Amino acid sequence: MKLAKTFAGVLLLSQNMLCADMSFDGELRLRFEYFDNMNEKYYGANPKVGLSEDAYLLIRVRLGMSYKIDDYWSARVSMQDSRAIGWGFDNEDWYNKEFMQVNNTQVDHFELYETYLQYTTSNIVIKTGRQKIAYGDNRVFGPGEWKNSGKWVWDAARMSIRDGENYLDLFYGGTMLHDPDEFSLSHRHGYYGGGIYGHYALRKAGAIEPIFAYKENEKENQNYLSLKSYYLGARVYDDNFYGYFYNMTYIKSFGDFTKLDESRVDIDGSGFHLDAGYHFKPIHTKLGFGYTYASGDDPNTSDRETFDAVFGASDKYYGRLNLMSWSNLKDYEVFAVVKPSQKTQIKLEYHAFYADEPSNKWKSYTIPTMSSDKYGDEIDIVAVHDYNKNINVQLGLGYFKSGNYIKEAAKTDPYITKDNAFGLFTQVAYKF
Repeated sequence: MKLAKTFAGVLLLSQNMLCADMSFDGELRLRFEYFDNMNEKYYGANPKVGLSEDAYLLIRVRLGMSYKIDDYWSARVSMQDSRAIGWGFDNEDWYNKEFMQVNNTQVDHFELYETYLQYTTSNIVIKTGRQKIAYGDNRVFGPGEWKNSGKWVWDAARMSIRDGENYLDLFYGGTMLHDPDEFSLSHRHGYYGGGIYGHYALRKAGAIEPIFAYKENEKENQNYLSLKSYYLGARVYDDNFYGYFYNMTYIKSFGDFTKLDESRVDIDGSGFHLDAGYHFKPIHTKLGFGYTYASGDDPNTSDRETFDAVFGASDKYYGRLNLMSWSNLKDYEVFAVVKPSQKTQIKLEYHAFYADEPSNKWKSYTIPTMSSDKYGDEIDIVAVHDYNKNINVQLGLGYFKSGNYIKEAAKTDPYITKDNAFGLFTQVAYKF
């Protein structure tokens, strides 16, 4: 009897310790989107795939459990379910020729999400498993969370060496492909690659961040025989330099690309971004300008010069209609950020978009005869409100006026028209 009581006591104590070191969390995100004269693949009133006027609801549910094993070891398991109700696309519309399977970044049915084992000391963190990898402003490495299932999710090993504010991270792994009909452990990755990302604080609000990355796909596919691309660059920023702010990133890409005809060409691309401005503290307003450049492929050279955005997110950087990405682009931007209250922020932005090389790819179009370079102009307004610590609400509007590039392309390609485009979204996210 005494032994039974002792065993029961030990069992109860173990259960209490287990529960004390275990935590649960979740997210429910609902977003309604409406687009007119455009969709995610095509522009204008006559798309080859999807609808030219599309209204749909995106639903994302995430549930996770974290467990602290001891002072050094911890683990996490989580699941995600992402669905698109009323969307003008079928899953098969997202067959990817480069990966030779479906890769739909809006839809994942009951999919394994962040699931990893982590070892932590005072200055070293090692994480192995499924994880998000994001640094800086997410322009070079970012999860692309605006996509309903996330653009970049990694199965990787990552080590972070830390010293106060400073750190140096190294990682290697593969990027998950999003096929709603297949559990991710049963099909292959997209790219394999890795990177080094550092952060060295220059002063209280500023830093320099050296960047190295590479990606490869050695599996022969419908676009090429093999790809191995390297990236080298840095980001320098300061959020408050005597009231001013600046943010600058430069990346050079190089490597090997083997075409379907077995000819090998060198990769020679570059990407650049700069934004800067001033904080007007009395009126809680930030005014600034920006310029983004990404090289396109010059048809008069043998090199492959298209910059491909590394593993970065494009959710909010090149217009909120997401017509552009950090590839074959010149983006001139003016913006204002207003905070009418501690919980509310409103951003207004204007973009003038140009192609670096008009004959290079834009969205689902490649028209070798193009000579006009202006895609068009976009005006956006986005309001974000934190209702409380758990609920966030967003509302956004965007209008795009087609430029000479689109007007010229409409004369050649039957799946593009010169109409102007409009879009809006409203989102509610609840985290617990």
